[in-house]
Amino acid sequence: MKIARLVVDYHNGTIFYCGGGVYDGISSIWNEDDSPFDYLYPVFSLQIVIASFFTSFMKWLLEPLGQTSLTSHMIGGIMAGPSCFGRTDLFSTKLFLPNSMYMFDNCQYFGSMFFLFLIGVKTDLHMLTRSGKKAWFIGFCVFIVPLFFNLSASQLLDKSIKLDNKLADYIHNFAAMMSLSSFHVIACFLDDLQLLSSELGRLAMSASMISGILSWCLAFVCFTIITSLEAKRPHALMLIILACCAMFLCIIFVLRPIMFWIIRNTPNDKNVKEVYVFSIFVMVLLSSLCGEVIGSHFLLGPMVLGMAVPAGPPLGAAIEEKLEFFVKYILLPTFVVACGFRVNIFEVNLDDFIILELIVVVSFIGKLLGTMLPALYCRMPYQDAFLLGLIMNVQGILDLMFWACALGLGLITDTLYTILVLSMLIVTGTISPTVKFLYNPSRRYITYKRRSIQNCKRNVEFRILACIYHDENVPTILDVLGASHPTAYSPICIYVLHLIQLQGRASPLLVAHKSRKISSQFNSSSHIINAFKSYEKQGRGTISVNSFTAISPYTTMHDDICSIASERRASLIILPFHHNPAFSSSLHLPTSIRKVNQNVLKRAPCSVGLLVDRGHPQRTQVSCNITDKTKPAYRVAVIFLGGADDREALSYGARMGEDNNVKLTLFRFSYNNQDEKSNNPTYHDPNYSLDNDCIENFRRYNEGLENVVYREQEVKDSVEIVTVITSIEYTFDLLIVGKDHDGSSSELLRALEEWNEFPELGVIGDMLSSPDSRCNGSILVVQQQPTSDLILDSPTKYHFGELA
Repeated sequence: MKIARLVVDYHNGTIFYCGGGVYDGISSIWNEDDSPFDYLYPVFSLQIVIASFFTSFMKWLLEPLGQTSLTSHMIGGIMAGPSCFGRTDLFSTKLFLPNSMYMFDNCQYFGSMFFLFLIGVKTDLHMLTRSGKKAWFIGFCVFIVPLFFNLSASQLLDKSIKLDNKLADYIHNFAAMMSLSSFHVIACFLDDLQLLSSELGRLAMSASMISGILSWCLAFVCFTIITSLEAKRPHALMLIILACCAMFLCIIFVLRPIMFWIIRNTPNDKNVKEVYVFSIFVMVLLSSLCGEVIGSHFLLGPMVLGMAVPAGPPLGAAIEEKLEFFVKYILLPTFVVACGFRVNIFEVNLDDFIILELIVVVSFIGKLLGTMLPALYCRMPYQDAFLLGLIMNVQGILDLMFWACALGLGLITDTLYTILVLSMLIVTGTISPTVKFLYNPSRRYITYKRRSIQNCKRNVEFRILACIYHDENVPTILDVLGASHPTAYSPICIYVLHLIQLQGRASPLLVAHKSRKISSQFNSSSHIINAFKSYEKQGRGTISVNSFTAISPYTTMHDDICSIASERRASLIILPFHHNPAFSSSLHLPTSIRKVNQNVLKRAPCSVGLLVDRGHPQRTQVSCNITDKTKPAYRVAVIFLGGADDREALSYGARMGEDNNVKLTLFRFSYNNQDEKSNNPTYHDPNYSLDNDCIENFRRYNEGLENVVYREQEVKDSVEIVTVITSIEYTFDLLIVGKDHDGSSSELLRALEEWNEFPELGVIGDMLSSPDSRCNGSILVVQQQPTSDLILDSPTKYHFGELA
């Protein structure tokens, strides 16, 4: 039995309605005079494939040009709409597919329902309490100023210009919808541009949360009033409001406690049980049904239920893991394609388009002024205030949902809907590359003074930012910090940053743990912080510890690291290497952490040390106990070939060598072929001179010390370097080496570069961390802060113990 039972006209296109079931007939390409595409299921399957393909292809095509996912999806949806439903008014020939909206409509309804629920899950309402006065001021102005401007402009146009009857009836609704904004749309926009953890991004998130909630409340009130008027009952509005309040109370006092019970019954480091996640999805369906039954919209219940879900792991992260991919790449494209199907640019009258675009321009200016004026009043830089105003003008998928609902309720016409979508594509499509081009979050990391170990005076506080990805990173970092020789005249200030991947929430979070009592939502950070607090007590006033937790996506995690290092004026950032050979393969860190480390190396405002742990997995030593002078000496080796990074490594090693409980050995490799230098009296290598000065200062200061040993090794090629290093690598607890090497040593190592698996470790660091290495200690690969034209670099000066 074939699909077509009833033919109806739907938006100037032909729709074949299915009156039978999915399995009312079986067909294949081998049957004569029959086609699989005369049946519902093959048509629906191919429509989903086309929707997913077009949206994904346009995303892949336009993202390199600075466009966001929504803009790319909408352009793909407009292209896929005619292909899916055979519209003949956009193309000269009718496409091969018959039209079917029966299952496709249901699919897009489920997609929008679960998408809004997922948005609610990611919405952290606690962000409202953490927002400062600046965010509240900007958020309120972004809501009220464009609304006032738009309604005033629509009223002025209605009175001054003779409008078409339909346009005059709906122009005020059009103006009000253009003034709305959404928190999640801006969050997705910032995530696409990798600005989520930037200073501007955090302010935009807070302000959009406030303006978005006000916009949702306004839309809910308007939709409720329209629904009550259609009911034609005197007390319908009051009954709908009471029923909605009852649904909200049920979600807050019944369903939300059930979610907390699920969290309490989920052990740490365990996944939420499938039955619990299934029960949450049943709640979504019931809340949607309840919203539709009581006279509200079917999307209201899932959105409120989503906001009731505790943000973050374990429950929020589990829901995101189950829904994210399927909703984003399967269900959501169907919704976008359905929205694109309703867009028909040939029905738009030029005069109406010009009039409505005036309101679009007024709305843009209203949001821009509503953002910039309070931002400038709060003494925000002009360029940042302008960029924040552009970000607040972004529109996205939630706006499409509001417009689709308004179209279904008769608040706007098809023509106005088309103009809304086209305006969104024009405005957002222009803003995306503009913001990406103008805003560079790393510019605030640029310093006007070198921040390195070399330039850290010996009578001032030595500041280190220690980053933690997992618990396994703690013992090795404590070992290195314990050997860093904190003293009364040169104390160490440690900033501990626990980095957690953003899951189950849309907004990143950076928290400073000032009080001793740590909030329950940071249980994963508590034992890490306590370990460093215990280490602080051992220092007896020579060590201070400040703890932070950053929850952000891996793509922008480097912003948190660099911002703290810049604000706290750290001289060194210690990053755990993403691959830890000391533990089993199940505990290896993901490659996304490697990308974080690479981003930090490119943008760091100070020196960076990548720490590779190759210690034995059964090692029980937790840290270098600075009060215990009876235990065996901590053996440290510095491998020096030449260059700024090697000089930085030597400066750190020299500081460790001041501790009598640390046995330091400096290995300097020199090139024994001096023909070039001897035959050319004008030869001058500035790095060679600086290297010699650094070595001479080190030898002069440490002369006569039993715990410091200097060895110089002449080599003629890279083979001899490898031979010497492999003969000593297993005899030390910590090996410190520079990342890059300058001068003649770089020529020696060039032959080894083709074997370099991890370039961020440099040639020597990569060799020491390879599986073939016998090194069973730790490796610290040091990169000195890169020079910049904006850094007012002071003359090189080395401080080996003397007070500057």
